[in-house]
Amino acid sequence: MSGDLVYPDGAVRTTPLLGIPGSNDSVTLADLLNADHLEHAVLTTFVVDEPWLLSHFNPTTTLTLVANSQADSDARTQRSDDIIRVRPEFPKPNVQIVHSKLLLLFYAHSMRLVVCTGNLVEDDWTIMHNCVYVHDFPMDSTQVFPANEFSLALAYSLLDLSIPVDLVARLNHVDFARATDVHIVTSVPTGGDRQNAYMNEYGMLRLAKVINQLHGLKPTSEGFDPDTRLYCVGSSLGRLDYRWLREFYLCAHGLTPRSMRKYVFDYSTPNNMVDVGIAFHTQAQVEACRYGDQCAQHIMTKRSVFKERDFPRDALVRIEPLHRDTLVHVKAMVARIGVNQDTGWVYIGSHNCTKAAWGTLHGDELPYFNNYEFGVVLSGVRFDQVDGDKGVQAVWKEEPLELPFKIVWKPYFRDDEPYFGTF
Repeated sequence: MSGDLVYPDGAVRTTPLLGIPGSNDSVTLADLLNADHLEHAVLTTFVVDEPWLLSHFNPTTTLTLVANSQADSDARTQRSDDIIRVRPEFPKPNVQIVHSKLLLLFYAHSMRLVVCTGNLVEDDWTIMHNCVYVHDFPMDSTQVFPANEFSLALAYSLLDLSIPVDLVARLNHVDFARATDVHIVTSVPTGGDRQNAYMNEYGMLRLAKVINQLHGLKPTSEGFDPDTRLYCVGSSLGRLDYRWLREFYLCAHGLTPRSMRKYVFDYSTPNNMVDVGIAFHTQAQVEACRYGDQCAQHIMTKRSVFKERDFPRDALVRIEPLHRDTLVHVKAMVARIGVNQDTGWVYIGSHNCTKAAWGTLHGDELPYFNNYEFGVVLSGVRFDQVDGDKGVQAVWKEEPLELPFKIVWKPYFRDDEPYFGTF
């Protein structure tokens, strides 16, 4: 990257859609890569279309790629041409996956961090509406900058993914001083050496720690007074139940389920305290997508999941895309806090609202995780009422925080069902 940093304080940008005029804030993958000045890229993704992806890079650029397609390989690191292919630790390789979507882009004098909600495939950058968090940091190979909470969390997350140590060491030369009001949250599959050593630093327990530092409530003998409305948007819907939803809701208040154990499990009407909307596309929305059946393969749930007795159907709400007859592939959470719900935080990343992503708690609150995930919590968000049908505008660092969906709470209609895939 040449010249001044484009995103020195971090920003959220949406991806463009074919045939729809984009806003001034939408960015393509080519925009983000700035390939003419790029020296090395670290890329993590669930699904990758390598020919399409490689067409975005100059031949001289070296790449480190972590993709779920490499989960079947026995080798931890493979080198071919200018690509270093990394296989993270999979204690249970038949079920555990890489789902994180992260780009680290190294230039001569800067590093760009991009946290994606889409995969490295063409559909996710053209016909499925996604968004990214992008942040540019100055870099000087002759200096070692002080570490902070953000840089340490980033380094640990790269080590979790088995990124070579020499690449992680490059972070020592990056100045993360302006990584303010942004907090990293990751998940790592259970059973590996690093996860066993740091299991309370992942998933919903990591979320609880971050929110506790920002806005933690203090439980009492009477429980606690919930003050957060949580809107969770995703493209995959797994097995859920009210017990898990209650635990997750507590973590979104900065409270661990252990601290609230009696209240969670003995409360006479516990479901009433869970103010969570699980936003997922309906069957009708997917059928009406202007891009046809090609979109359907990127929205995933099973009819058997929805029909389970304990599935929290009352928590399902509709996703309202910004553009008519389009589909949102974003993984995001919008937390609105207080009586007026005019402040809060936003999560953007790879975590769907699933047990596999955020974890489940067993026994003495020992968590189980299935996926590698990566995301960021943006704190200090303000929610302003605006004219028109958009309803509410999120504002972060005094700039509009544009998301691919409207921040509205519309429960499923009587005949609505989530889209059921054909798998």
